[in-house]
Amino acid sequence: MNQSEVNEIQELNSFKYAWYRNGKYSVNVKSYLTLGNGKANETETEEIWEIIPGEYKHIEIFISDKKYIHFDAQMKPFYEILDQVNKATENLALLLNEDKTIEKVENETEIIEKWEEIKRKELRFLQLVKESYNEIINIYDKEFQRIDDNIKANLLYQILFYPFPNTGVNFTSEGEFKEREFLSTLFPGEKIVYKTNYQFVENKDRFQMNIKGSHKSHTGDFDEIYANNYQKALNIPLEYDLMMEGEYIYNPDSVLLEIVFHVKEKLNEKMLYVCRYHIQLIP
Repeated sequence: MNQSEVNEIQELNSFKYAWYRNGKYSVNVKSYLTLGNGKANETETEEIWEIIPGEYKHIEIFISDKKYIHFDAQMKPFYEILDQVNKATENLALLLNEDKTIEKVENETEIIEKWEEIKRKELRFLQLVKESYNEIINIYDKEFQRIDDNIKANLLYQILFYPFPNTGVNFTSEGEFKEREFLSTLFPGEKIVYKTNYQFVENKDRFQMNIKGSHKSHTGDFDEIYANNYQKALNIPLEYDLMMEGEYIYNPDSVLLEIVFHVKEKLNEKMLYVCRYHIQLIP
């Protein structure tokens, strides 16, 4: 190892990945979705997340009501249901792993109890209004029984809680994160395994980390269920592709300042999902 490599490692060792200090972040999500019929649904939402660290590896998140900046009017009933779903998880108590990924949702019981109350008081009316609303609510009801796994497989939480390597031992300017799996948007209920690389860029007054990610494999019954069904329904080949790219900015104290992260799931030119996550520390 030459002297420049030693200096680089020493400089990066000063990065302690301490973004989880007490702070509020604006979380803006902009998405574009089309499912092969030529009609696209564009949505933009914004929330405020307050992050409060507790004892070692414990963290609490308070999430504001979602603000809809842009959405398709035909989707309004669905978003009304989704708003109530989100209220059940507006307060999360998390236990983190050593690498800062989520190990466990610690207030799982409280979340499920809150969801049961919301179903009884807020959603029962919609269940009686229309059978399709009832079906959506029942789907979410099943997912709340797996809330721990679903939070950990949610891409937004994975973007925020990256599996960062140990910064104290030979931490280099580029490398690979461990493989992870997230819940697909194009194929509901299906998990996609992906891999990501990181690269640090030298800056005088901040740390910057660039991320590149791609698809590795599917889990579950992807080929049996989706390949056959989608090919029969749309008469198109199933050529799944996934692209990820992100930029993370930290201040000299390693506190997260901003994330801009883009994701694209693609089957073909007519069936794709594009999403931009923009997360900023509120001064």
